[in-house]
Parts: sequence; C-alpha cells; structure tokens
Amino acid sequence: MPVRNGPAPCAPRASLAIAVSLSAWLTAGAAAAQAPPRDAQAQATLNEAMGTDYLEIRFDQAERKLRAAIDACGEAGCSPAVKARLFIALGTVLAQGRKELGDARDAFAEALRIDPSARLDPGLVTPEGSFAFEQARAATGAGASAAAGAGLQMTPPPEQRVRTPVPLYVEVPADLLPSVKQVTAWYLPPGEDEYRPLVMKKLRGQGFGINVPCSALEKEGTLRYHVAAVDEDGAILASAGARDAPLATEIKARPASAPPHWPGYAPPATCAAPEKERPRQCLDDRQCNGGLACVGGSCVARSASGAPSAAAPEVRRNWVSLSFSPDVALLSGRDVCTVASQASDNFVCLRGDGTRYDGTPTPGVANDVNLGFALATLRVAIAYDRLLLDNLTVGGRVGFAAGGTSGGGASFLPLHLEARAQYFLAARPFEQLGARPFVLAAAGVAQVDAEVDVEVLEDAATCGANATDITSPCTRPGRSGRIEARQQALAATRQAGQGFASVGVGVAYAPIDAVSLNLALRAGLTFPAVTAVLSPEVGLSLGF
Repeated sequence: MPVRNGPAPCAPRASLAIAVSLSAWLTAGAAAAQAPPRDAQAQATLNEAMGTDYLEIRFDQAERKLRAAIDACGEAGCSPAVKARLFIALGTVLAQGRKELGDARDAFAEALRIDPSARLDPGLVTPEGSFAFEQARAATGAGASAAAGAGLQMTPPPEQRVRTPVPLYVEVPADLLPSVKQVTAWYLPPGEDEYRPLVMKKLRGQGFGINVPCSALEKEGTLRYHVAAVDEDGAILASAGARDAPLATEIKARPASAPPHWPGYAPPATCAAPEKERPRQCLDDRQCNGGLACVGGSCVARSASGAPSAAAPEVRRNWVSLSFSPDVALLSGRDVCTVASQASDNFVCLRGDGTRYDGTPTPGVANDVNLGFALATLRVAIAYDRLLLDNLTVGGRVGFAAGGTSGGGASFLPLHLEARAQYFLAARPFEQLGARPFVLAAAGVAQVDAEVDVEVLEDAATCGANATDITSPCTRPGRSGRIEARQQALAATRQAGQGFASVGVGVAYAPIDAVSLNLALRAGLTFPAVTAVLSPEVGLSLGF
C-alpha cells in the first residue's frame, strides 16, 4: 500500500454574512499603497488572516499572522488606522475563535489607544467580542458614543426559585431602537467568578428578553448580571447595570414573592432535579455488617460455612475468542531498494513481474519512503483467557498472518503466537453485563510486512544509458544479467519482527452472560527488525 501525503481536509466555510463583513478589510487595502511604507504589507496580511484563515477556522494561523504584522509595523511603520485594524482583528480572533476574552480585551484596548474611533466589524459582532470590547472601552475611556449614557428600562426580579430560569426583560428607549444591532446580557451564576453572555431576543415593541438557564441556578445565592445594547460598530448605546455594579436576583429554595415573568408571558417552570446515579450498597466485605458478605454490590447473609448464602452471580472464568486484526506500520527509509539497503534494512524490492530487483538506482533520486503509515499484514487468531482475579485475565493466542512477502527469495513467517494479560478497570466486571473497559500488555512472535510503492531511476553510468537524458534506455545488463528499465516502479516491502511487544486499551461488551464482543487498539514495537505498529482488533468471546 503506497505511503503518500494526502491533501489537507477542507475546513468548513463560515457564513456568507461573515464573508461579506470582511469586505471592509479587503477594500481598505486599495488605499494602502498611498499610506506609510508598511501599510500595504500589513493590509495584505490582514486580508489573508481574516479573509482566509479566520473563515476556515484556522485561528492559530490567523493569530500568528496578525501578531507578525503588528510587530512588522513597529512604532511608526504603519498608519494608526491600519495598526488599529490589526489589533481589532486580533481581538476578534482571540474572543470569537479562541475564547480568550482577557487577551481580546487587551488587543481591543490597544486599538482604541492608537485610534479612539476604532470599531468592531459589524458582521463579526458576537457576545464574546462585544463583552471584551466593552471592557476595553471602559478601561481606556475611548470611543464613547453620544448616547452611551442612556439607560435601558429594566426591573430586576427580586428573587427566583432554585433550578428555575430567571426571565430578564429590558426595554430599549424608542429613539435608540432603530440603531440597536444587539442586546446582550452577561450573568454571573451563584458561587462562580466568570460572567457568561446571552444574546437577548426581540419581543413585542421595544422589549428584549432572555431566560438565564436553570443549569446555572442549581444552588442558592445571588445571580448578578448587566445588560448592554450596541450598534453595528459595537458601540454601547444603552445599558442596565455594569460589571462593577451589577444588578442582582436572589436564588432561594423557598422564595416569598410571586414568580417573575416577562410582561404578557407566563412564568417559566421549574426544571426537574438532575437524576444522580445511586451508589452501590457495597464494594467489598468491609462495607457490610458482621455476618454479611458483599456479592454483586449487595450485602447478603453468610451461610454456616462462611460462604454467602445468597446465590452469587455466575462468573465465567474461561473464555475462548476469535479475533481479526490488521497491522498498520509506521515506516520510512532512504535509498531503500539498493542492494545494500535490502541486505541491511530488511527491505525487499520486487519488479512488476515479481522478481527481486538487484539493479543500481541513481543515488539521491527517488528510491525513498517518506515517514507515514501503511497497511501491513492481516491476522486471524484463536485465543484462550483465564480469569485469575476479579478483573485480571491471562492467556494466549495462536493465529495466522496473511499479506506477507515471500517473492524474490524473501521469507515470511505466517505464524502468530502471543501471551497476553488484560486488566479490567471496573470492580468485578464479570459479575455484570454491559461494557468492560480494560488495558492490556502482550508479547510474542509475529512478522509484520508493510508494502509501499517506490520509484527508481537506474544509474546511467552503470547501466549504459545517456546521463543527460533520463528517458534514454539502459543498454548494459546488471548483476543478474538483466537489462533494467531506466525508470520503473518497485514494490518495496519492509519486513519487521519476528518478535514483538505491545500495550493497548479496549472494551469488551457483554450483551448476555456468556458472550462478549471485543474491541481493542494495540501499539507496539517489533524486534530485532524494529518497526512501530498499530493494531486495531475486533473479536467475539464465549465464556464457560
């Protein structure tokens, strides 16, 4: 199976609205040629970072390019407007893409210090970005809008029951309503120290509402919040409360006041209490009273002989299995089809007709295997495992491997022998049905053959070809008396083993008492010919 570098997966595209919103940055580049010396380069980087990397959610690359552009601008290499746009873009990536609101606030603050008229891109306004931009404006005192002192009309609910949504409702002043792009509430649940954003929904008239979810109201305490309405530029038009002076609602188990609600709407219903898993009655005999024993998670009475009087769950201690496992080898090599490499590096190179290649490849031209994974041998094995302790099995496997190379005088060992131990992570897993996760360690005898395609160009001096024309044919026979094709594709097989050691993880699922479906993934090394191998396994076990 050839090892090739495949194309990178295509990341999902952002929405058309976001793409259109970036046009402001893209259009700004037209004026960059008339600006300070580094404006054009900075604008080009900005366009690439936000027009390509950000849209394709490659946030790390976008951040790295923006920071490099900022560093290149230095103190005076870019105009204030361009440098401020770089910081606004950086803050947008940090807030929306990386969720690093503290760093986003710092980036926005630097943009406002450079250019107090800097604004968020209208199409990229999000609760996270607006929140960080609001903090930056408060910290710098820059860019306050003429209406920023206006207040939203809001009456905070005085109290609400535990596990019941808190209905927040505000009215935007009529003169500001046409300019409002978004109304966002930031709330701090009881006992927490980080505000969370909620975009409020447009209701009737001038009203906006949202429910603080009951998942944030699981315990008594004080719910704190503040609300802000922003325009298309992210400028705050009106607010109710503030981060340093929030509004509050008390969350109580038994509130005295009537349930709060939006005007004209019914109060929200209390959410059901989360169902918690009940603990088992016991894990071992020490958690039972005298005369009782822990059996299957329950304390039962002992008989006169000291054994538990209740019938203990039947445990199958002997298991036979049939499993299938493909090997995936990690390999690489240089000049793999030379005679020396085939002798020392455990490669076997076969021509298209199945004969062993013994020509002389041109040094440094092709004839390499890039580091990567290749599908190798396939294995079928029969196993026997014995349950020694409550959650430890040991056993062995014997099987057959297919897909090895034996052409051209090569040898392949099709036998698979393995000793294995499996430790199950649950307490007494074989006393119950369902999933039984485990870890494993194994060692044994096996050969792993992985085949890749290799191109070779026959050495011109050795084979009698024209050195200046790679299409000229060979005219002189090689070691075996055969005239090689000047260019040819060979099947190169890395033969590894014949010993191995591996570790892995897996899960056995028991739908009924004596049957188990098994999935596992092993990672190991072969020796003395060393190769890293991954081996997924699927199998069926029967217990008795």
